[in-house]
Amino acid sequence: MKYNFDELVTIDYETFYSSTYSLRSKIYNTSSYITDPQFQIHCCAIKMGKKKSKCYWGQEAVTAALKAIDWSKHDLLAHNNFFDGFISSYHLGIRPRRRFCTVQMTRGLHSDMSKASLQAICDFYGIPGKTEGLNDVKGLRTEQITGDKKKNLMSYCNNDNEKCFEVFKKQMEVFPEREIKLIDITLSMFCDPVFELDTARAEASLNYEMNERLKFIAISGFDEKTLKSTDKFVAALESLGVEAPKKVSKYNGEISYALAETDPEFIALQEHDDPRVVRLVQGRLAAKSTMMETRAWRLIQMMQSCGSLPVLLNYYGAKTGRWSGGNKVNFQNMPTSTKDYPMAGELRKSILAPKWHVIIAPDSAQIEARVLAWIAGHEELLDRFRNKEDVYKFMASLIYNVPVSEVDDEQRFIGKIAVLGLGYSMGAKRFQTTLALGVMGPPVSLSMVECTKIVKMYRKINKAIVDFWSGCEDVLEAMCQGKAGTFGNNGLLEYDGTDIWLPNGMGLHYPGLKMTWDAERNRRSGFSYMSAGVKKHIYGGLLAENIVQALAGVVIREEMTEVHDYYAKLKLRKGEVAKIATMTHDEIVSVVPERIAKKCLDANLKIMRTPPAWAPDMPIWAAAEAGWAPNYSV
Repeated sequence: MKYNFDELVTIDYETFYSSTYSLRSKIYNTSSYITDPQFQIHCCAIKMGKKKSKCYWGQEAVTAALKAIDWSKHDLLAHNNFFDGFISSYHLGIRPRRRFCTVQMTRGLHSDMSKASLQAICDFYGIPGKTEGLNDVKGLRTEQITGDKKKNLMSYCNNDNEKCFEVFKKQMEVFPEREIKLIDITLSMFCDPVFELDTARAEASLNYEMNERLKFIAISGFDEKTLKSTDKFVAALESLGVEAPKKVSKYNGEISYALAETDPEFIALQEHDDPRVVRLVQGRLAAKSTMMETRAWRLIQMMQSCGSLPVLLNYYGAKTGRWSGGNKVNFQNMPTSTKDYPMAGELRKSILAPKWHVIIAPDSAQIEARVLAWIAGHEELLDRFRNKEDVYKFMASLIYNVPVSEVDDEQRFIGKIAVLGLGYSMGAKRFQTTLALGVMGPPVSLSMVECTKIVKMYRKINKAIVDFWSGCEDVLEAMCQGKAGTFGNNGLLEYDGTDIWLPNGMGLHYPGLKMTWDAERNRRSGFSYMSAGVKKHIYGGLLAENIVQALAGVVIREEMTEVHDYYAKLKLRKGEVAKIATMTHDEIVSVVPERIAKKCLDANLKIMRTPPAWAPDMPIWAAAEAGWAPNYSV
């Protein structure tokens, strides 16, 4: 992407922290740390365009320097712009034209380096120089830092700022312009928050969450001490035949157990074939959770300290490009109320639009199922989508051997899980477990005979999808051999030795990809690659899932930028906002003025019902069942 660096301002703050007041503390997340009364800016390095960084000492000098900039004509860059950007907006009232972030850009370009340090990223890019040593200033207020400590801290700050700029220059050479806009949209959700909170409703949800915690501990079958202890929990997993996942620590580079609620390997255990493993993992999460770790408590805390709800989503938080939750709050999976769990949706409903505004949240209907049918070239299924047939009912009619018109709600639910769950080579056992645990809806108990029958039927009537799994296996083998080529509908996807390239210019990365061999049977047993120092396994069905999630993400990403551009052209009155406030995997959630809610919703739906340019015959669709509301109940 071509860029005028004269319009760029690169900054890096150094702030007060102590043994009890830091981002590593369970009590604080990014927003509560920055809004805490203890917060203090020691210094800030400011780099105007390509000029040398200059460090300003103390909040007064920093404020004067940054306020002197015409931000309507300048963009703001920082290595972690959630941190630096929120400080700038909350404490200094700075609203730049756009925001850039080298952490988020690194996530998009190098998913296996998503947690790498600035120095590690510089080393990767061949940027010379080492991060200077930093004297310990823990627990020292700005006025207590003098002499060499002050000089070294300012030098350290300048050095980091220069490195951030050099990384940014490298990344801008290859980063797609649309993706840059998405990073800005993502940063704005956090730095320019608009959501508010119905505190009383959130407190009711907090009580519900704490009761749920006790329930999951009891269901796990293990006592709370076992669930909380790392060694005992690992032993409990091993007793069920499961090896505890591991990761490379970002703090000391050592291998440790990946048992945090944010570790992808640990999250994956919640979909294990053995329901005992799933219950054990859910029990661990519940036992390790305290009131301070529930989303309801976090939202209450955020509203009290910020006066709003900053939404932190990690751009490219997952390998497939999906956003992931951050700030110790996950806005992406706010549960909705159900008949059996009416209180489950109270937290979602406690999220409010500001006065005279409403929330709209159209979602892309069955986006993954539609993308899978398209990329696999499954014309029969695509025609059903084009004709607006209920594909869930169609599947259920085959399962239960009844006409589509006679399929009831329970049967349709089984058809829905079959369509959504069996598209990535899921076997009968896992299908049974998925239903029994209620992973995708209310729990349902089916026999292995019934599940085996459904799996066989799905594969029989969806041969194009089964063939796509096989094609993905062939692609993995070709990649291992260092070959390059194209595959998928119209040869949309390109691949080389370690990467699969998407139509938005981004990629799926599998560093160190190689075949694994079964010596006894003298045949290939699968494929593996390295991610953040940990060995991962992959196969055709899983690659198909990665591809479909990534392509569905590309669809949503393109729609988000178009919605953003539409809002930018609206003529708003003083005090009004129209912006994307958060998103889920298939839902764009916006806050808009109530007086033009219908106009905005219609525009969103039109955008979300238009196929992407790279797949003009893909039958995508969007729905907005509830229209709009003052809270997040749509």
